[in-house]
Amino acid sequence: MTEQDYADRTFLALCLWREARGEKNIARIGVAMAIINRVNRPSWWGRNLTEVLFKKWQFSSLTDPNDRQLTTWPLPNDLAWQECLALACRVLAKAIPNSVPGADSYFDISIPADKWPAWTATARFVCQLGRIRFYDVDHDYELETKV
Repeated sequence: MTEQDYADRTFLALCLWREARGEKNIARIGVAMAIINRVNRPSWWGRNLTEVLFKKWQFSSLTDPNDRQLTTWPLPNDLAWQECLALACRVLAKAIPNSVPGADSYFDISIPADKWPAWTATARFVCQLGRIRFYDVDHDYELETKV
């Protein structure tokens, strides 16, 4: 692995840990796949994993100065952290099928329904895994690329 490969794995695992550590692996995989779906659709989100993960306001646990997760770090012996690292490796190696095809966005349903993100009104609902709902915000992308 290159140094960038190690960085990609670590950053993806950190995002999974911060945003879905309390979820079962199926939901964590969904989060990872939604991120990878963005990478596979180069656009304003970014053109590689680092750009996508650190795009301002996209993954609050990595970029929102008001998110309490921004300064939360896993301990080396944290089981959830170890699981997120392993999942990140498997996802990046394409060893796991995409459980959220087309999904590029998600949110945790612990958010009260009247505060759900505005983009859910126009996005295509893909599925719910655990407490995480997955959406395809950029659903016109497929139509645009086929024309």
